[in-house]
Parts: sequence; structure tokens; C-alpha cells
Amino acid sequence: MNSITLFAAGSLRLAFTPLLAAFEQESGYRVEATFGPAGMLRERIEQGERPQVFASANLEHPQRLVALDFAQAVQPFTRNRLCATVRNIPELTQPDLLTLLCDPQWRVGTSTPVADPSGDYAQQLFERLEQCLPGQGSALRSRAVALVGGPDSAPIPAGRLAAEYLLAEGLADIFLGYASYANALAACVQVKVRRLPTVLDFKVTYGLCLLNEGSVAAQALVAFILGVRGQRILQRMGMLVLD
Repeated sequence: MNSITLFAAGSLRLAFTPLLAAFEQESGYRVEATFGPAGMLRERIEQGERPQVFASANLEHPQRLVALDFAQAVQPFTRNRLCATVRNIPELTQPDLLTLLCDPQWRVGTSTPVADPSGDYAQQLFERLEQCLPGQGSALRSRAVALVGGPDSAPIPAGRLAAEYLLAEGLADIFLGYASYANALAACVQVKVRRLPTVLDFKVTYGLCLLNEGSVAAQALVAFILGVRGQRILQRMGMLVLD
């Protein structure tokens, strides 16, 4: 059986697990997937590792690989948005979320900027908050703590969701992460997912690139991800349709 090597953003693990299973069943190819912070995966590619396909939680990392001639083009393939997961206590589930984010008594956790696009998107959220409420965005940026997604971050135990684990361990009261985890987090009674207020909400675009143009198998995987069946699976697993 032919195999395909894939590097994919960690936030795609839940969606890509059924997607890759469906692709393998349909195509007969086997996919060896490595999931992790997209920025760190991109660095591994630059340092010499050669997956055949790279799927990132942003467009910038695959665009850099194109600029370095590791790939020919970047293909947007799905979207996501941020949300806030909070400890399931009335003090964090009932008040306005904008008010909570501005309240210094609550510890806010994020992923690691540069290493993980989720951390970069959190920084964009802080910028939006600063534009909306001058001084509050910079204050939140200064006190927010990058807890996951970096080279020195403590690992999340297998089978645990980052937001649930970090809040359960008392490392944060609020975690800013991807909304695609909302359905999975709904089963965790100790946390509650809250949608961001309109002034802070925005969609983010995921991009992939083919690193081995000569691989028929890798081309088939990209086509499946972009095709009707792949897109339906992504959306069923909480990802958003491309506009």
C-alpha cells in the first residue's frame, strides 16, 4: 500500500481523523499524519524534514514554504474562529464576556504566538480589544499567559483537550482557543464554551500546500480534502466552510 506523509496543525486532529480514515478507505492509500503547532512543523520542514503535504492553521506558514521554493502554491481549504472556554462557574458563565476579559482577576491562557497560529490569533483579538477599548487590549496582552503550543510548553495528556485540561488543572480561568473544539468540549461539564462578542469575533483561514508535486498519492489527498466529501467531513467536525 502506498503511504503519504502529512504534517497538519494540531487543531485539525479531530477533523482529520475521520477525514483521513475516509480517504484511506476510498483511495487505498495510507496516511502517516503528524499533528502539532503549525509554526513548529513549518520549522521542521525548513530544517530538512519532507512531508508530502502540509496543512496549516493559517496561510502564512505555507506561504513561507512557497517563498522558499519548497512548494508551488497555497490552497485555502477551511476556516475556523476563536472562542473562549471558561471554568463552569456562574462568575464566568453569566457576565458579559467582554467584561470578563477586561477583569484582571481572571487568568487568561492562550497558545504560543509564532509557534502556533492560535497564539497569533489571540494577539489579533487583543488588538481588536485595544481598538474597541483603548488600554484594555494592551493590558490583556500583558497578563495573558501562553500555556500550550510552544517548544517549551508542558504536554497535554493523551485523550485530554487542551482547554479542558488547562482549566481543570487551575492554570487559567479563561482559555482562548478554536471554536471547532466546541462540540467536543460540550461533553466536559467542568467547562463552558462561550462565543466571542461581535467586536472581537473574526474567522481565520487554514491553508495547505503540496510539497511533493510528483506524488500521485499526495495529489489525491489534497483533492480529497478540497472535494465535496472532505469538505463535508470538515464541517461536520466543527470547521467552517470557505466563503
